[in-house]
Amino acid sequence: MKQHARQAADSLKFLALCLVVCGGLYSFAVLGISRLCFPVQADGSMTETAAGQVSTLAGTADRSAGHLWGRLQKLQTAQKEDGTWYVVGVPASHDVQDPAYLAAREAEIRKVQAASPEAEEDVPEELVTWSASGCDPDLSLDAALWQVPRLARETGLDETRVEEIIRAAQNPGMLAAPTVNVLRVNMALDQAR
Repeated sequence: MKQHARQAADSLKFLALCLVVCGGLYSFAVLGISRLCFPVQADGSMTETAAGQVSTLAGTADRSAGHLWGRLQKLQTAQKEDGTWYVVGVPASHDVQDPAYLAAREAEIRKVQAASPEAEEDVPEELVTWSASGCDPDLSLDAALWQVPRLARETGLDETRVEEIIRAAQNPGMLAAPTVNVLRVNMALDQAR
């Protein structure tokens, strides 16, 4: 019986040591290293905009003139516990053969073509399809560069300057095609005007 009590005490001591090391010290070490090496990402990639603090990891449904357009987003309102409302992007699960989806997609193609009459190539698919995750913060470099003539016309900036802004917001693509962060491009465009 004494042997069982001693083994139980030893097991509880080991459990307490593991909880302190793995649950406490390790967590704080990882947080400290991430804050030291990746300060922006460790805090949720938050940036200050005219609308307040926004994460660059969240998608944007901004389709205003002079801004880079990203994927279409299905938006939904939600209410916080304090009674205030906010808008969130939710996953869009469209059946790609659904006639309503195809009609909405065609309408979006016409809208994008009307906004970009100087474009010589077809409208990139990313600009006329909905986000499956609800919050796509990035756009392919090709789809962003396709919008350069429209952005130059609407912002009054030179096309070369608009392309520089887009390329400066490029995410490194080691295994995938390069992408750009839509929010960072739009903030840079606003500052450049």
